[in-house]
Amino acid sequence: MMQVPGEFPIIKEDNVTHSFCGLACVGWMYQKIKDSFFLILGTHTCAHFLQNALGMMIFAKPRFGIALIEEGDLAKQEPTLEEIIAEIKADHNPSVIFLLSSCTPEVMKVDFKGLAHHLSTQDVPVLFVPASGLVYNFTQAEDSVLHALVPYCPEAPAGQKNVVFLGSVNDATADDLRAEAEALGIPVGGFLPESRFDRMPAIGPDTVLAPIQPYLSRVAVKLERERGARTLHSLFPFGPDGTRAFWEDLAAEFGITVDLRDREQAAWEKIRKQTELLRDKKVFLTADTMMELPLARFLKSAGADVVECSSAYINKKFLGRELAALDGVRVVEQPNFHRQLEDVERIQPDLIVTSLMTANPFAGHGFVVKWSMEFMLMPIHSWSGVISLANLFVSPLMRRSKLPAFDKEVWLEGVMPSAE
Repeated sequence: MMQVPGEFPIIKEDNVTHSFCGLACVGWMYQKIKDSFFLILGTHTCAHFLQNALGMMIFAKPRFGIALIEEGDLAKQEPTLEEIIAEIKADHNPSVIFLLSSCTPEVMKVDFKGLAHHLSTQDVPVLFVPASGLVYNFTQAEDSVLHALVPYCPEAPAGQKNVVFLGSVNDATADDLRAEAEALGIPVGGFLPESRFDRMPAIGPDTVLAPIQPYLSRVAVKLERERGARTLHSLFPFGPDGTRAFWEDLAAEFGITVDLRDREQAAWEKIRKQTELLRDKKVFLTADTMMELPLARFLKSAGADVVECSSAYINKKFLGRELAALDGVRVVEQPNFHRQLEDVERIQPDLIVTSLMTANPFAGHGFVVKWSMEFMLMPIHSWSGVISLANLFVSPLMRRSKLPAFDKEVWLEGVMPSAE
């Protein structure tokens, strides 16, 4: 364990992330970019993971698939995917195909960039997306997808100043963000990503990038370096406090002064019952989605006692405003999960926000848990998402209050013999 030097105190530990691998991003990215196809070069393990994690989408004939690596492929110089690409084009007619890496072919040193270039055509480009769980967790792979899309964003001329929102959200949330910006007089250039490949936004030296997801630092840096764009450094639009700061700061980038104090107060009033339930509750956030910092900041503002906020990776510049708002909260990067288990047992938090992999063991020991992945899938952005965000935190607390007293004997004797 070490203290990271700088303005904001962060404790850095040495553990791997208990999180899904980057392939999980397929679950929401293929739905966002509606004329795309996501092809994963992987093993039966990858197929098993996606079938279980995204199984509820299979019956909709989803636009993703896996090219399986068999034992015989280990002797080949490079995998051959021409027939699979032809089948994808015939069945789905995509405008773009994303080729995702996974652990085994990366260990085999497959030349993914060369393979994608070989398979690309002028009509249907094939774009390489590094998504291996050896390097990325499942939200960081969205960053990789946006990286691949940058060359297909037109270059906006100097003097064309508008905002481009960074991050994948559903169409209703995107419409809400666009309408809010236009109501404040902020010109909107679009979203990265847009819902169709041929509609990616123009980005240039006078573009203001407004990240709406807290795990997209790499693509923001890439656009700053290659296009000269400017990134908004504000709170993320989660909760009344974050939403107010986000819109006020974004408006200021365009020389517009707005005061949203009354609107923030009205939003807090809408979730007063939820914040009363959260007040003084001890909340522990384990590392999973890289959304932990803005979620912890909202909890702190709502009156909860955030005993630890940990994340797989923290970009101090990109998340500077969130870190400043978390002053006094223990913030940990790459947390040691075994140490966290000991702290959880000692602190006895009222709520643990954790991954799907660790939620059941915590529940088996009597703790109230919330799946962190749910915050990825629910509309929690801006003013319209305030109630959804608050309800996600209080729903497990309310559910537990309606259940009979936790019977440790049932969980830990016989049913879960290895839990002790």
